[in-house]
Amino acid sequence: MRLMRTTIITVGLSLAVASALAARAQVAPTATTQPAPVVIDPPLVDFGKVHPGSKHPAKFAIRNVGMQPLTIKSVVPSCKCTDVNALVGSVIAPRASVELLATLDVPGTPGEKEAKVFLTFEGYAAPVMAVLKADASLPVRSNPAFIDSLKKVSTGTIAVTSVDGKPFRILSGGGVAPDYLDFDAAKDAPRASYTLRWTASTAACESMPLWWVIETDRDDCPLVPLRVRHECTGSRADATKTIRYWFIPEPLGVAGRVAQGQSTVIPITIEHYNPAGRGAIVRPEWSKVLAVRSLSPQLVASLDGVRPGNKDDVAVLVRVAPAVGVTGIVYGYIEIETATGRGAVAISMQVAASATP
Repeated sequence: MRLMRTTIITVGLSLAVASALAARAQVAPTATTQPAPVVIDPPLVDFGKVHPGSKHPAKFAIRNVGMQPLTIKSVVPSCKCTDVNALVGSVIAPRASVELLATLDVPGTPGEKEAKVFLTFEGYAAPVMAVLKADASLPVRSNPAFIDSLKKVSTGTIAVTSVDGKPFRILSGGGVAPDYLDFDAAKDAPRASYTLRWTASTAACESMPLWWVIETDRDDCPLVPLRVRHECTGSRADATKTIRYWFIPEPLGVAGRVAQGQSTVIPITIEHYNPAGRGAIVRPEWSKVLAVRSLSPQLVASLDGVRPGNKDDVAVLVRVAPAVGVTGIVYGYIEIETATGRGAVAISMQVAASATP
């Protein structure tokens, strides 16, 4: 009888413990997967139209609308284009707030840019986010802002317009004379808007241009680069980045207008790349820049210096100049060499015959 009673008690306790554990297992995920009781004010900062290559700071208030203190566990931007202040470990009292400072580094090429900052809190798995948005815009814009030659599309049209409504001339498109749809450059006066016809490149995949550049006569906008969307301009455009452990996030350096006999320095950012290792740096020498050289007879290029960034990016300062005798639109490639390998980036400039007096 005593053995039976002990067995019954033991079984009863086991069932009670199992039931409690099961209840805890059901409650805990529900509690931790809910968003933290915070409000981000404002949830979105839209800078509107900004100049390519510019930086824009924003402020967000992170408010605790719950009844318990909240500890910030992580603050993670969605891309390297966004810097944030140090908030990890900060405790927000009930009904209080802390300030998130974020700066959006707009790309040097036209187009819309959106970045997110994800925040997580102790005890809550679901992140909350603050959003930054900008439209990198030049004084002359193209619609669409890219050349879409996917799925074997060989030709199309784009509308090229001055934002301020002032007339201008298009000097070239894609490196050749502009192919107008409704304009005769020989007899028509300059306009504020044009429709251009483009034709896709028939180059081999490894030589497919990543950009289609429009050249204008405006001093404030000599070049308008359009990204080429093609099967060869995606991941195939840089097949060696996995073995050298870095890539170039902005594959175009816009040098603007440069006179014959002159040079200019442009920063080209290289960024660590190791998705297979979840970003782990296994080759610390990846960022040791050894040389810069031109791959185009129209360009002269050299290494002017290096500007350190974070632990996983660095700005390579490249000095570029037109080759002797070259004028007009130049689109060519330079090569950056580090201790782990070589990578190419396109350079575009408009070359004047001589410097303006």
